[in-house]
Order: sequence, then C-alpha cells, then structure tokens
Amino acid sequence: MKAALVAGLLLVSSIASINAATDRIVCYFGSWATYRIGNGKYDVENINPKLCTHIIYTFVGLDTKGNVKILDNWLDISLGGYSRFLQLKQRNPNVKLMVAIGGWNEGSSTYSTMANSDLLRAVFVESAVSFVKRYGFDGFDVDWEYPTLRGGSVDDRVGFIKLLRDLRARFDQEGLILSIATAATGDYLRSAYDAPEINKYVHFVNLMAYDLHAYWDAQTGANAPMYPNSWETGYTTSMLNVDACVRAWLAAGLSPSKLNLGVPVFGHTFKLASTLDTRIGAPTIGPGDAGPYTLEPGTLSYLEICEKLASGGYSLQFSNEQQVPYAYRGNQWISYDSVSSIVFKVQYAKYMNLGGVMVWSIESDDARGICGQGEHPITSAVYREVFGSTGTPQPSVTTTTQRPVTTTTTQKPATTTTTVTPRPTSTTTTARPNQKLVCPASGFLRDPADCTQFYQCYPGLPIQTSWMLKCPTNLYFDNKTNVCTYLFDTDCQI
Repeated sequence: MKAALVAGLLLVSSIASINAATDRIVCYFGSWATYRIGNGKYDVENINPKLCTHIIYTFVGLDTKGNVKILDNWLDISLGGYSRFLQLKQRNPNVKLMVAIGGWNEGSSTYSTMANSDLLRAVFVESAVSFVKRYGFDGFDVDWEYPTLRGGSVDDRVGFIKLLRDLRARFDQEGLILSIATAATGDYLRSAYDAPEINKYVHFVNLMAYDLHAYWDAQTGANAPMYPNSWETGYTTSMLNVDACVRAWLAAGLSPSKLNLGVPVFGHTFKLASTLDTRIGAPTIGPGDAGPYTLEPGTLSYLEICEKLASGGYSLQFSNEQQVPYAYRGNQWISYDSVSSIVFKVQYAKYMNLGGVMVWSIESDDARGICGQGEHPITSAVYREVFGSTGTPQPSVTTTTQRPVTTTTTQKPATTTTTVTPRPTSTTTTARPNQKLVCPASGFLRDPADCTQFYQCYPGLPIQTSWMLKCPTNLYFDNKTNVCTYLFDTDCQI
C-alpha cells in the first residue's frame, strides 16, 4: 500500500505541475530587515515581485481604542517604506500588495478586547479600511497570535469570527482582499479557530506550518517536518508535522482552495548536551548561537544557514522519515529546509489541492545569491514548482529543484507503525564515489558512472561520500534541469 501511495504522489505531482489548483504564492516581508547589517540587510528594493502573487508587508499594530497604528513611523513613513513597497507594482503589475496586522510581539489581549466589543470592532473595521485605502494596499492580513491564548479570552473563538465577518462585509464594498495567518496544529481548531465559519469570510488562510519543534523542547527536532517520527504517537507529538496540520484543517471544514501551506525560510538551532549524540531527539541545553544578521539565539535565516554550511565543517544529514535536512558542528545543531525539501512541500500542497503556498519570510532568503544557488533560492524554488516555465511573469533568477539527500538518521525505536500518508521513496547507498572527482561549482553534479545518483557540490573540493544523493526508483538525474526525471527526459546514456 505504501509503495502504491508513493508512486501515486510522484505521478500526481508530475501531473499537478501542469494542471494544479495551487496557483497562489503569498510572500511575507519583514520590513525590519532593513536594519540588519552586511549581507543580511534587506530593503524593499531587494524584493523580486515576480516571485509572488501576493506580498504582505509586516507589521502594523492595534491601539487600545480599536485603531490601526503604525509601529515604525520612521521606516514606514519617513523613509517611505509603504510608498516604496507599492512601487513594486511597476515591476509586476499583477502582484497584490497587502499589509498585515499583529505578529508575535503584539500579543493577544488588545485584539481580544477589540474583537469581543461591538463598538471597538466597528471602529477597527473602519480604521482598517481607511488605512488600507490611504496607503494604497490591495488587502489586509490579520495575524492575531492567538485567539483565546496569550492574554486572550475564552470568548475569542466567537469574537474572531465576528471580526472576520464584519471585515469581509466592508472589504467587499471596497474590493479589498482579506486573509489571516493562523497557528497550524489541530489543537488550535478546538480552542481558537472555527474552520467552517472562517471559510465563509476570508479569501485565504496562511497556515504557519513551522516552529513545530525548537529549543524549548529540550531536544533536537525539525522546524517543519513533513511527517512524524516513528516514536511520535502521542496526542500532542503526533500532530507536530506538516501533514497532520494540513489534514486537521481540511477535516475541520476549511476549503482546500483557501488554504496556503506556509513554508519557512529560516531554521531553528539547538545547543547539544553532548556532541556524541547528534540524532533527532538528542538532548539539548538551550538555543543555538545567534546569527550575525538576525541576532536571535535559536533561530537563523536561510541566508545565515547557507553561509554557515558553505563555510565547511558541518555534517549534513537528511531524515528520510520526516523529509527534512539537518546539520551539526560541535555542539551546534540546525534544523532547516533546503531547496529540495521545500520543493517536496510544494509538491505536497499540489497533491492535496491546496490553494497556494505561503513563504515566511522573503527577507530571510539569500537575495543576492551569495551561497551560489541563485538569487532568492527558496522563494524561487517555490515559484518554479508552482508555475513551472509558464504561468505568471517569470522571475529574473534561476534555481534548481533537487531531490532530498538520502542519508539516514538514527531514530528512537518505533513503538507503533501507523504510516498512511504518501511519502517519497529514498534509497541509502554505501557506494564510494570517485575521490578524484572535483566539484567545478556550487550546486549538483551527476555521478559519471551512475545516472541515478548525484552529489551536492562545494566548489573546488573533492567529492565526498556523504555528499551523495539518490534519485527515486526508475528516475534519473538530468544535468540540464538538475532534477530527477524519467530516462527519456534526460541526457543520460545507459
């Protein structure tokens, strides 16, 4: 049965690339990245508006009287953040430009008070409409983290729906887009979110399917695992994976066409309790070291991660069970998503007929191509997998979409076997590559002796066994497109 499901996913994902319901790419932009230093500095002008169908500027806030408030007047107004953001339409007239309210730092209590008061809610709705029209945005995203929690009220589940109902009624009068960002796991559907009612009022939902494991677990874990580990069979642990999150929201009544699968352009880091135990589930003693740009212990942008990996010394691993990579050096352990794991997440979104993919967040990508994967490699991979070579206007960057690394990880003993979701196959190989083969550039290089396998390259360095990747059964690596595909579609000579 599993083999049939795997084959079905590969076939469906191939067909979906031509006829897919998934045609929305929502990119959040963290405006605070303009204050970062060095390679991490990211301004509005660094955004490639051809990579996204919607771009959301973050964040504005809420005052105690129910009005939208600007959180950084210097950046957003004095430095022209909003006006420069809207100029992205000059480079892509079709892109929808929105603004988000909320975020983690805003908390929940003020939003709870507003949503549960008829008066304050009415003030807020008019304030939101006025704000969006004043600055010229196409829509408004509500990122309340989270109803009923973090200072919220038990009434928030109902109050949140009233808020969305009232916003949508006014937004329809003005032709504006309404979206929300939500927590991902199924437990929130009982406490905070009424999915069938949400379905009535929003244009789409951005599912934050990441932060599922981090240093607060006191053990290593994947930021955004596709599937659970074999030992994660408990009520809580079994829901901490992308597949479970998506299925929970769909089962609760949200239309697939309204759901955007959130993918992370960042990773979580851990400090190992022992450098001898580097597996997923290894004990940790706190967050990993802060990066030079984000300056936040326990979290690294994709740019910071790819620079670290390129500097050498890291052991790169891939969890076949969870379909995500991880890396470690010394006592530093990093969970992240690579181009290849992001590609599989997009394929999964297509397989599930979801409406789109959400990227959090574009300023954490490698905007300048510093790591040798092209500009905005993660966001570009999402675009290429959603639209292929046709569809919306093409980006000015090129990337590759590779298969995941097939290095196995040492897992805890399985207590049950309940694998029913489709997963890609992967084969571990012990063959040793020709050590005289040298990488000419960053990227991928096919094994000259075997078209079914290829290597992740670091320029000027001899190929190492640990760099080997294996195509799924009956697929072959094509040097021109840098993907595993059918033999007739490659330049491979058997």
